[in-house]
Amino acid sequence: MEPGTHPQTPDEAVGALRAGNARHLAGQRELRTHSPLDGRHTEGQRPFAAIISCADSRVSPSLAFDLDRGNLFVSRIAGNSIDTGTLGSTEYAVAELGVKLVMVLGHSDCGAVKAAIEVASGTQSYPSDEYGAIGSVVDAVVPSIGPLPADRRTLPNCVAANARAQAAEIANREPIIRPAVEAGRISVVAAVYEVETGRVGLL
Repeated sequence: MEPGTHPQTPDEAVGALRAGNARHLAGQRELRTHSPLDGRHTEGQRPFAAIISCADSRVSPSLAFDLDRGNLFVSRIAGNSIDTGTLGSTEYAVAELGVKLVMVLGHSDCGAVKAAIEVASGTQSYPSDEYGAIGSVVDAVVPSIGPLPADRRTLPNCVAANARAQAAEIANREPIIRPAVEAGRISVVAAVYEVETGRVGLL
């Protein structure tokens, strides 16, 4: 998709992200914009995708997709889970900003998923009197891990399972996301960012 061309469909939004990640992997940084405002940031924002990403400092959606400001509406929380903040922010992006795509972006070597594996396996706990709200963040990931057989709870499997489960969770949320999905106005997808290579793979 050419610079300045605003994605009009979910498929075009996915294509713009794929193309941006390919530029990132090739070292061809352009920080491309697909916003119709074309850098006129004081006039508002017209992102084409909403990303729910882990808070991990090694993950930068704008860099991974080689996009300038104004293209991605990013919500971050350790474990890229659906809580009030990520849900409400994404609902705003869909209802008010008109994004065409919602992506839940997990990543390799995720500490929140590692902790959730330990909790699901009964080898770790995070009582609030010692860990504050950390346990609540981890607990949001545990249900994605629990259904996996113990011998399949490898970190890559669990990262992918969590991204898929969180994407399914938000896709079914009323009153904004699910109707938009059913009407074909948006798609909700899951993906994983590889920290070592910078590659983003759709699940």
